Amino acid sequence: MIKAISILAIGAAAAITTGSANSTPGEPTSRSAAAQRDYERLWGTWQLTRAVVNGRPVPANVLRNTILVTDRNTFRFPKASGVGTHPAGRFTVNPDTRPKQVDSIAEGGPKAGQLTLGIYEIIDANHKRACWGPTGGQRPTEFKSPSGSGRILQYWKKIGPVPSH
Repeated sequence: MIKAISILAIGAAAAITTGSANSTPGEPTSRSAAAQRDYERLWGTWQLTRAVVNGRPVPANVLRNTILVTDRNTFRFPKASGVGTHPAGRFTVNPDTRPKQVDSIAEGGPKAGQLTLGIYEIIDANHKRACWGPTGGQRPTEFKSPSGSGRILQYWKKIGPVPSH
């Protein structure tokens, strides 16, 4: 269970979840109007509502305690949720691919600076999903996390704006 929670942390931190395929991960891009729109739509405070790590559903108590704040091209987890090895990081999005792609670099923890590749979808103004490959591994091509894949599938619900510091 602890390992699954740590893996979830990596994916969530890789989270969310985004710029151009030619930009440096974590560096915002002004090259694409579509990327700018997605950064704006991803901005806010998000609650994890469903997740599957390597084929196993994440328990409800972990979901309830997993809050993500996405501000422009940065992310952080504002409270100790037990998810924990990557409390913050940067991401870039590429909305010009199908599915849309997201690259993430975590700050801190044993995998700080390593790249995690994923895909994302903004379902509507208050819902998004992401699927992450293992850190340093291949990018998923579909929103699935079968057993043995090392993938993390996440569903998020927007619960508010970015809190002021």
